[in-house]
Amino acid sequence: LSPQWPGELDFAQLDSINSPNAALPGIDLDNFGAQDAPLLPVSINVAESTTAANEPDFAALTADLQKLVGIDGAFDAQSEGAAPTSPWGPGPNSVVKISAAAQSPMQNIFPAMGLGIHMPNRGEYDGFGQSVARVKPDKDGVLYMGFDFRCADATAGGDGSWRFYLGHGPGSSAAIELFFNGSEFFRRSADARDAVSPIQIGEWYQVQVRLDTRAKTYTGVIASKASRHEFNGQVATGWDGTLDYTFIDSYGHRGGVRPALDADNFIHSDLPLPPLDGAPVVARRGDLEKVAEISHKLAAMTSDLEKTKQELNELLTNGPAEMAYGMVEGTPHNARVQVRGEMGHPGAETPRGFLTALGGGSLPPETEGSGRLELAQWITRPDNPLTARVMVNRVWQYHFGRGLVKTPNDFGIRGQLPTHPELLDYLAGAFINSGWSVKAMHRLIMLSATYQQDSSGEGAGEFYNSFSRRRLSAEETRDSILAISGELDLTPGREHPFPSPITWGFTQHGPFSAVYDHNQRSIYLMVQRIKRHPFLALFDGADPNASTPERRTTTVPTQSLFFLNDPFVHAKAEKFAQRLLAAQAEESARITMATKLTLGRDPTEIETAEASGFLAAYRAEMLASGQGNAEIGPMAAYVRTLFGSDEFLTLD
Repeated sequence: LSPQWPGELDFAQLDSINSPNAALPGIDLDNFGAQDAPLLPVSINVAESTTAANEPDFAALTADLQKLVGIDGAFDAQSEGAAPTSPWGPGPNSVVKISAAAQSPMQNIFPAMGLGIHMPNRGEYDGFGQSVARVKPDKDGVLYMGFDFRCADATAGGDGSWRFYLGHGPGSSAAIELFFNGSEFFRRSADARDAVSPIQIGEWYQVQVRLDTRAKTYTGVIASKASRHEFNGQVATGWDGTLDYTFIDSYGHRGGVRPALDADNFIHSDLPLPPLDGAPVVARRGDLEKVAEISHKLAAMTSDLEKTKQELNELLTNGPAEMAYGMVEGTPHNARVQVRGEMGHPGAETPRGFLTALGGGSLPPETEGSGRLELAQWITRPDNPLTARVMVNRVWQYHFGRGLVKTPNDFGIRGQLPTHPELLDYLAGAFINSGWSVKAMHRLIMLSATYQQDSSGEGAGEFYNSFSRRRLSAEETRDSILAISGELDLTPGREHPFPSPITWGFTQHGPFSAVYDHNQRSIYLMVQRIKRHPFLALFDGADPNASTPERRTTTVPTQSLFFLNDPFVHAKAEKFAQRLLAAQAEESARITMATKLTLGRDPTEIETAEASGFLAAYRAEMLASGQGNAEIGPMAAYVRTLFGSDEFLTLD
């Protein structure tokens, strides 16, 4: 054993780091394992291996089909109108379909087999691709590739470009990138992207490229029955020399709406491709029979696989227990310092424990879990000088607008000292003596004479001698509107209707994003990190990416426009108006009820007169236009003015 071994086994790898600086042979590996019992002796059942080898193999059948009809031959084993399946894979949320209308009329490379691929005329992401790991250049390092395409429709626009890609991985290292939109075909040479030729909507074109992988250059031609244009260039800057993936997608060099696209006859070969004006390939009867046989087998295997997949999905979705998102402990262990941050160079072991700067130490040796329970016990121990003070400071802050310590997230040397340290200590002691009861702390503060003083008095806002006026938070505003309209659903929130984990395919370029509206309390709104809820973002809700010790209050025009135009406000104001009309027969009584419920007081005579005039004018305008309900509409509009008023949005 190596004398440097620290005595712990937690990682295994096989690499070329200690090999001489020379080419290594290819290697295939399988059946890695480690256990605390002797391994079984090697034993091969020849009969079983032979039987397994005779079973039809999906990949082998697909390869046979590709030899007959190109790498897109799997199209002919699939269903028209459906998304392509193996070996092709549609991009996330892509609208990609197998289509008979997308069959290319060009037959100089492959005979017409009946099906191609289609993507729509739109601006959202679309794409499809497949691995081409089996394709190798010829002995001189030359690879020939080609495909047919047609921009089929540009009704919704066609300036955005499609991208053809051949290189390493799905978009990370391109060798060849070609672009085309509704009017032009472009090639990429190194980092330059230049126009090659004009193209016409509805006309089929064939692209052929000769790639010299050693010189890292290429030549190509784009041709139709009416035109032919040659082009050349250098491979894309940054290509790492590997060819294992090809696709067409909507990440072209020009953004925007792209024309609809039909594509067919994809090929990669170590032999030169026949020209477009060459003799058409005639499908031999034996080949057609072989294609039909392979297609039938692939279709049957796909059908069996789909049935198995559905059975598995049914078990996962409707299993013996409800599906829940959660986490598990894993295997708790002490970590090692990574020397210079490198995972393969572990340093000294660092025992789990608590911050020594705050008086913490290592975990007891008998600790079996992760240490989270011990951390919670350490934080809430009676002699912890911080926990109770931090908590009561937060409660005080929420009631008075600012804390006794004005840096609620920082009680350290960079934080501010408490303005009233004796009061902070008193509240912390009361909090601990009450059994850490937050409700008791609320009661103690809110029943104090200080809290109950008028916030408009002399010195308000300078000292803690009264409650400071503050604007309602985003959640309080929404909940108040729901409660006043009679629409607030007081039932506890449940899970949101997230997409099934069996079917979703979210990626970096197609992440999950949703807004689930409901009439329950705002605490049950879904909050995600990458995209804030529109309402919470508009009214200064907490940043979901960071701890938010204080809400910053902004006043922007879009907040006022929200109360005038947003569908949520219109819907709840209409419900409130219906409630007022049902409860009161007289208009003045409705105005009084509306003011009491929204502002917590009776309207003044001037306010009642102004409201009556507003309702009359609004009603007359609706009657003149003949649109809407002339009873509910004016009252709903009046309610919206109350919702948007400073008195409704500000708490005294």
